[in-house]
Amino acid sequence: MHMNPSDQRIKDTCLARLRDASNPGGNDRVGEFYSIYLAVYHLLSLAQKDPEILDSDAIQTLRRLLEDPRWSHQRQGLFLCRLAAETLAAVVLKGRGRPAAAAVLGSLRAVLTTASGFAHRATAETIGSFPLGIKGPSLPETDSAGTPALGWRRILEQSGFRIRGTPKFFGRSLVSESEAGDRLLVLKFARSDQDLSSLCREPQWMRYLREQPVRYPHRFDIPEPVEVEGARMFRLPRMPVNVPETLGLHPDRYAIGFIAHRDYYTYPNHDSGGRKIGPAKFKGILGGNAWLMGRLSAWGIVHTAPIPLFHNRVQADRRRDLGVYEWFRAGRLDRWLASCSFPNLGPTGLRDFEHLAVFTGSSRDLYRYIGRHLLSMLLIAGSFFRNKAPDRVGLDADGRPVDARDLFDAGLFKELISEIFINYYEGFAGEPLLEPPPVDLDRLTVRMIDEMGVDRHMEEIFRTADQAAMGPEAFRDFLAARGFTDARIRQFRQGAEDIVICSGPHLGEFNRPISLPEMIEAVGGMAALCMAGRFFTQTLRPKSPLAPFSKGGNGG
Repeated sequence: MHMNPSDQRIKDTCLARLRDASNPGGNDRVGEFYSIYLAVYHLLSLAQKDPEILDSDAIQTLRRLLEDPRWSHQRQGLFLCRLAAETLAAVVLKGRGRPAAAAVLGSLRAVLTTASGFAHRATAETIGSFPLGIKGPSLPETDSAGTPALGWRRILEQSGFRIRGTPKFFGRSLVSESEAGDRLLVLKFARSDQDLSSLCREPQWMRYLREQPVRYPHRFDIPEPVEVEGARMFRLPRMPVNVPETLGLHPDRYAIGFIAHRDYYTYPNHDSGGRKIGPAKFKGILGGNAWLMGRLSAWGIVHTAPIPLFHNRVQADRRRDLGVYEWFRAGRLDRWLASCSFPNLGPTGLRDFEHLAVFTGSSRDLYRYIGRHLLSMLLIAGSFFRNKAPDRVGLDADGRPVDARDLFDAGLFKELISEIFINYYEGFAGEPLLEPPPVDLDRLTVRMIDEMGVDRHMEEIFRTADQAAMGPEAFRDFLAARGFTDARIRQFRQGAEDIVICSGPHLGEFNRPISLPEMIEAVGGMAALCMAGRFFTQTLRPKSPLAPFSKGGNGG
């Protein structure tokens, strides 16, 4: 390598400054920080011009900087660590295919295991921004116009489905069992406030995925959409059963239909129809669905809601983020156990395709989706133990937090965490994970049991501003849904003062950080390692092991 003498001097000076920083002295911490920051800044400029300028000595010096605990928990440390991680990343991104790129990628992955705090976050986010070029398939626009009005008998005739018994509602879906008892006919109705095009999208995804020439190594029973008189969506003005008033269905009774396996409504983390899922089967369900979610994400198809996650449900109507949980901000997680009640995955694989979306964003967006998937599955794993005794929740008779840690099996919980990550990684990266997860699994398991097993955070605050945004009826319904009696509701004067509601368990106090930051850090590291693995298979190997779909899409 021939280096410009001026660049050589700059590099040597910067590295000397970083080495000196490993043995700090004096009281000018601000001056020291800016001196180090400028040194890394100049190294980044050199690396962007020619990545070979950073030799193994420079790479190790930058890695030691990221692993230095002084910068991991200092507010300014995030900016310094991000610059250092981007400097290492420049060698990977500017020098693709070279041995140095693979070595530096290995160093960055190692930092995910050894660093914490801002250094860990900066490294994870830097890797999470590696360009993968993943774009989802092109699907035709949905059209909800011209939907026919049909009778129940007509739907049965057109679908060829012979039912036994009386249809029943599961949420907003009307479900009928086949005569043989092995399949279900599902009519899923639109909510009153729903964009009908999103409902139309569900049978479109079913059709699309069923047509792909893919053999999945894990169970994935994709439902068969029902078309009646050529329409994927129809109206059912006269229902075969009474409709519960609480469902909030669209008044015109718009619906789609599909035929699914009888296990479609079996939920993995609690009893379903008297059928208890044991630990071994639960582990298999989590692992299989993690793989499926990872593989679909690699194809540019993201599931946007494995479970509903919120920062503050009560503030959903007046927040920029609609109250939806953005895990990378590490805020308090609202009603985590309730969010796990009906996950959109089970023995038949992923479900509720209404929440599938074509991915067209940046790598950073994909990194955040992956984190959301992993976080959702970790929470579902924790709910499996709590659902052994669903009544043991909240506060006891003396107002003390219920302690349900005895319900958890630490060994099994650790296996579940590992199973989720290993399978998601393989699904997304396209190859098995050959290194340990970037997290201390023993410590993470203990911390998750401590926080998920004790209901320390039960309160949410119904702010006066949120009350003022509601009409009187909505105000009453909101409180009634949270267990307040009519007599108690009449005692409140809407908008006069904040109302404290016991609605948890939550992970963290209201409008405060999450009480389990270790889980957020673990999710960030796992998501980053998935991105690194995919980047490696796409750019540092001659050919990606993921074959593209036959119609549209990137395929990975």
